[in-house]
Amino acid sequence: MVRRLCASFAALLLTGFPSSAGQPNILNNGGFETGLMCYGNWQWSYTGQYYAGDYQFSLSTDAHGGAYSVEISCGGWDCWRAAVISDYIPTAPNQSYTLSLYSKCPAGTSSFIYIPGATPSSQYLTCNGSWASNSMTFQVGSSPWFFFYLFNADYSWLRLDDIVLTYADGTAPQHTVLHPGVRNVGISGQTVTVDGSPFFSMGFVGVEYSDLALAAAAGANTINGLGAYGPADCFNTGQKSYLDTAYELGLTFVPDSTSTADLQVPAVFPTVMQTFAPHLANIVWSTAGEPDLVEVPSLYIPAATFVSEYNAAKPYTSLPLTANFQHAYYDTASYLSPYTSSVDIWMSEPYGEDFTNLAHATSLFNSLQPRPIWLYLDAISANLIVPKAYFAVINGVTGIHYFGWDTFKSNSGALAAAQQSFSELKTLNNAIFGPKLDGLVTASPGPGYMASYDPSSDSVFIMAATPSGSGSLPVNFAVQSLAANQSIAVMFENRTITSKAGGFSDTFAGVDRHVYKIHPGATGLSAAIAGTTGPDAARDWKLQVFNTGLAAANSAQIGSLTLTHTGGTVCTASIAPGTFPLSVGSLIPGASAYGDVIINFTRCDNTSKFRVNIALSANAGAATGAVVQNNVRK
Repeated sequence: MVRRLCASFAALLLTGFPSSAGQPNILNNGGFETGLMCYGNWQWSYTGQYYAGDYQFSLSTDAHGGAYSVEISCGGWDCWRAAVISDYIPTAPNQSYTLSLYSKCPAGTSSFIYIPGATPSSQYLTCNGSWASNSMTFQVGSSPWFFFYLFNADYSWLRLDDIVLTYADGTAPQHTVLHPGVRNVGISGQTVTVDGSPFFSMGFVGVEYSDLALAAAAGANTINGLGAYGPADCFNTGQKSYLDTAYELGLTFVPDSTSTADLQVPAVFPTVMQTFAPHLANIVWSTAGEPDLVEVPSLYIPAATFVSEYNAAKPYTSLPLTANFQHAYYDTASYLSPYTSSVDIWMSEPYGEDFTNLAHATSLFNSLQPRPIWLYLDAISANLIVPKAYFAVINGVTGIHYFGWDTFKSNSGALAAAQQSFSELKTLNNAIFGPKLDGLVTASPGPGYMASYDPSSDSVFIMAATPSGSGSLPVNFAVQSLAANQSIAVMFENRTITSKAGGFSDTFAGVDRHVYKIHPGATGLSAAIAGTTGPDAARDWKLQVFNTGLAAANSAQIGSLTLTHTGGTVCTASIAPGTFPLSVGSLIPGASAYGDVIINFTRCDNTSKFRVNIALSANAGAATGAVVQNNVRK
């Protein structure tokens, strides 16, 4: 119904994205004032190798309109052809369009438009040394999207500007944003928060408009725009926008500006962020795909330039910025350290079935500066996808973006595994972001593991994954304060393990993962005298109260402290009435808190000794503890 209404009114609405001349335009950034936002680029080499060739893409101040045009120039002998390529444009089948643009290129050189699947599909551009107008009317085929190439096919330069796409009758739909605004996104330590809550980003890269609902059904909460979907708010063709559709499906979005960052013109980024960042679906901005990849000159952005792009963009958006550092999973910290101030969230792409690459990347990032870490992961063997997701979490990762959607969509086993990882990690969200308890748990060699506390269920979780191996591997877990004969749930496997005093055992089969839930655990209370200060008449004893158990000690308190003389000069120590009970707050497993008790030791000297009895309680008296220390001096 919405599509029919939009189609009915399309001919009447003449205020799409404005072009430099003010006429309606289906395209956002037809004049390249935001660099190559909404476009990609590629060159084809005579060698047939990817990323080879001597073409260069740049912004030129020789513009037909506005401040910039885009330029494709040849800088050597290997110049077969190169193109600026639009992102995918949603369309109705058999729709007719007119594409108009200005070209400037030396007379006699070859440049052309190419629209795959359209009729007609190509047209030469005018090259006469001056800015020349070009126009092409075409009809798309049956695909729900189309895109166009603007080719330089010569040993020369080509400049392009003021591209306008309309329906064949010259109209364009109204550009309507249903969910404008700025999402409340922040960073707390190594955690990204969205709308005030810790956010584990789970999703796919490059999901086309018609597949957004499928991606949401697979359990994704994030779509990464890297590639042909870029910043998403690039076109208006009369249907609900990509970002509005994603937002209504409960999906968040990570816009991408790789092709613009590659131009190395920081000055465009304020306009980029003001044009594309504001939408309630957007939560993080991916500045560039692989800026550290010095091996590929067309992708490499020197660290100083990339930091300048970050500094240009940051004042104009509250979104965290990220980038994919390819060297992170195999190089040293010294290589990446110049990029440290260029992002707010670390990202890398430790692809393949060797999990040590992932551990290397996360360790390197943390050595540079602790920040949230998100990763691109790929469609490895389906049986390894879930263990690798857990291994990522164990290493501190809080975002997984599977690369890419089309690969997973066409591989049912991989898609099912990705969906399983999303489902399980969503269930474990509170544990993933809960307080870490690794000091309470140790495991025998083999798996990586993390222990954490989920306050919402008052449970201790242990996530463990073996990154390599074959056959069966017995693993022993030592767990402080774990009682014997306690039933431990093995999550997602419909089985339980019975504990021994202080631990339990399990078996891992090759590359595997297990998640253990200990609930309810016992609360253990203990205390120690952490320090004494002040005059004899008002001696301040600072008591440290510990929860040594595996369950919360809610509303913990020191119920009493009594001192009995045991040696030295005889004296009586007194505590003011009303001191007890002394609250120290609620303590999660492994936590401690302090309480101060003021004691009058006026008639005592340094030889006086006391037996100290400390009574403790928590959970409305359900948990108690008593501490006795002998021969304590004042």
